[in-house]
Order: sequence, then C-alpha cells, then structure tokens
Amino acid sequence: ETFFAKVINAWLLRQAPAAAHRNRLATLLQKLCEETVRVSTSGRPARIYSLGCGPAGEVQQFLAEKDFSDQARFTLVDFSEETLRFTREVIERIQTKHHRRASVEVVKKSVSHILKESLVSAKTPGGMQYDFVYCAGLFDYLTDPICRRLMNIFYNWLAPGGLLMVTNVDATLNDSRAFRHSLDWNLIYRTSARLRTLAPDDVSPGDCVITAEDSGVNAFLEVRKPLHE
Repeated sequence: ETFFAKVINAWLLRQAPAAAHRNRLATLLQKLCEETVRVSTSGRPARIYSLGCGPAGEVQQFLAEKDFSDQARFTLVDFSEETLRFTREVIERIQTKHHRRASVEVVKKSVSHILKESLVSAKTPGGMQYDFVYCAGLFDYLTDPICRRLMNIFYNWLAPGGLLMVTNVDATLNDSRAFRHSLDWNLIYRTSARLRTLAPDDVSPGDCVITAEDSGVNAFLEVRKPLHE
C-alpha cells in the first residue's frame, strides 16, 4: 500500500530469479505446443505428465491461447491438496471460458510415493506411456540420488519419441544465489555438467541436451527417447 512497498515489489520482480520464472513458463509453453503438434499428427492426443505442477501456469496459458490444446491429455501431479484444488478450479474456468475439451487430471502424490510405486513396477500406474514428461522447479530441492531415480522412472514412462525435461537453477549465478539467501529460499544449485549427470542410465549422450532460458538462471535438461531402441 505504501510507495516504499511498491518500490521493493517492483525491484524484486525485476531480479533475475523472477525473470527466470517468467522465462521458464514461456519455455514450457513452447514445449507443450511443440510436443502436442508432434503427437497430434499421428491422430491421437498428446499424453503429458507434470510432477510438482503447482498452479500449472504454462498449462493455463496453453489452454487459454491455443485452439489445438484440445489435442492434449494432462496429468498434473502435486503433493499439496490446496494447490491442486486451486489449479483444478482455475483450469476448469479457463476450459469453460474458451470452450476447451482437453482432458486434465489432477493427482495428489508425493515424490516418495512415486519412488515407492517404482519398486513394485517400472510401469506407470494404469500402464500409460507419456509423450512429454516434465518437472520444473522440483529438482532444486532434491538430492542427486533421488533426481537420478526419478529420471529413470520418467524415462521408462516415455513413449517412443517422447521428451523428458527437468529444470534446475544454475550454480554459477552468484547474484541469483544472494537474492534467494536474502529471502531464506535455499535451493540445490547445479552446474550444467552436474545436471547432465542426472540423465537416465541407459541414455546415450547424443539424446541429452542442456539449454537455458534467456536470463541463464534456469538450466534445462532435455532427454528424447529414440523411436526405436
């Protein structure tokens, strides 16, 4: 309400981590478009899985802006019931407003639950394969061994030709780290080389790509499953 508060708010929103979050949403939106178009050419909907979905801002934007979002089938997973309730309500309003018919399922599940399920079966619950699996922001809080286990699980869930993508805050950006420490926002930082070591065990180096959004704060590890293995 005060001028000072407005200045602080404006300053924070112009810092690299805030810009990086906006850029990450734009990157995810682009991938949703690309993968949905890629799969829809085969005459079926794209099956998309997001772990740690939060409010799923990229899905909201995708549904609101893209007519071909009807060709997507989403499974949005988070451990927070409150978050999922909010996400479900917002997406339902967008679907109604824009007359979208995309299938959107929200699922309450934790990382530990997924890891326990994987000990029983390498297949997804229900046996579904996904065309695009992504986890944006969650790896910043998970240790390397857990991230590697998740990457192997996700890779097993991919359909041939499918894409797996995860994000992590880059360890080399000290200005970003100072910003986060000032807010008591502690993350696990990784260099591009360290992020690459999280790739699934059976993946060749040529199928892994490291990219970053424009600010350089968020690095992306992309793994494409070959059409024929």
